[in-house]
Amino acid sequence: MVRIQSAANADAKTHSSAETLMAVESWNSPLTGHMPIHFGDGALELLPGLLQELSPDKVFVVSDPHVFDLYGAFLIQVLANRFDPEVVLIPEGENEKKLANLEILCKELFERGATKSSVVVNFGGGVVLNLGGLAASLMYRGIRFVHVPTTLMAQSDVIVSNKQGINFASGKNRLGVFTVPAAAFADPRFYATESPRQLRASLVEYCKNAILLGGAHFETAMAYFAEGNPLSAAKLRQLLRYSLEQKFEIAKQDPTERGFGLVLEYGHTVGHAVEFLSQGRVLHGEAVYHGMKVAGRLANILGILPDAEYKKQMSLLNRIPEIPGIPADISVGQILQSAQRDNKKRDKGLAFILMQAIGQPHRHGQSVLTPVPEEALQQVLLEYRDALL
Repeated sequence: MVRIQSAANADAKTHSSAETLMAVESWNSPLTGHMPIHFGDGALELLPGLLQELSPDKVFVVSDPHVFDLYGAFLIQVLANRFDPEVVLIPEGENEKKLANLEILCKELFERGATKSSVVVNFGGGVVLNLGGLAASLMYRGIRFVHVPTTLMAQSDVIVSNKQGINFASGKNRLGVFTVPAAAFADPRFYATESPRQLRASLVEYCKNAILLGGAHFETAMAYFAEGNPLSAAKLRQLLRYSLEQKFEIAKQDPTERGFGLVLEYGHTVGHAVEFLSQGRVLHGEAVYHGMKVAGRLANILGILPDAEYKKQMSLLNRIPEIPGIPADISVGQILQSAQRDNKKRDKGLAFILMQAIGQPHRHGQSVLTPVPEEALQQVLLEYRDALL
């Protein structure tokens, strides 16, 4: 179990020194529902007050064994003066984000007395947030839930979204709904137990959003890697703020996440295919990293993204250190087949988010989705695979 001090009492012996602490701020999400997002060292301590306002008959904590072993006692301590939550643990890992576990979770919540007046606190990484959020959305046609992400990836990416979903059959996020959490709490103190690999993978979505937005966002991202250790405690807290600013700017343009907001799927067509096929060996951020490199080259050979802009994108992505390659046992054919089942596919075949310049997603008519010939994708995947060997 990891001991976390109050942010107010942090000292040099804790993983977050007073010099690196991030003051807690509260922003209202621009997405439909305008849920509050509280972030900073000590954000978790605001959770009891929010639950008090919701006045639940019962509080349920959904987590996984790894996270709860590390931080469960701290969470229970934070809630202890006002609530005695029921804890439901689900298996950890991307492979566990599936229908069977959704059914088990719902059954467990029902059997423990969950009602329409209950609140579910999802405490963990993206898998826990997705499974717990979807279960709460479906039970009684929706009970209230709160997201408490414990990974940098989930804090900087997942919580600025109303999408709750799971994998099914042959692909990622095939089943899901759009539901607004009651609130989200992003506390950087949890980063202390993430591995360097997990933290590096979390840098990818930040770079993706910088490519989408361009301008000052892109320049800030380039500078982020040029100045000091990108995984230092202070830098990661900067990253959380930058990432939330990016996501808010995009969300303001499409609060429904169904139109322009689809640009956030940049790199995810191939990325989701690689992640799904790897069966947990490739982290989400790592898969999206490869997906963006493929999408960038695809736009380049199709004449959409000029050479200079393509090189700028590659320059930023190449600054992310030590991203593993695609496992050798995942073939180009398998990636093509999986991409054909992507949730952005339209009746005319493959559809990609492509860039025409840094900060300028390409539009096909009124849509940000561009049809792509399968032959072109195959050519780029073969070229990319050869470059990795």
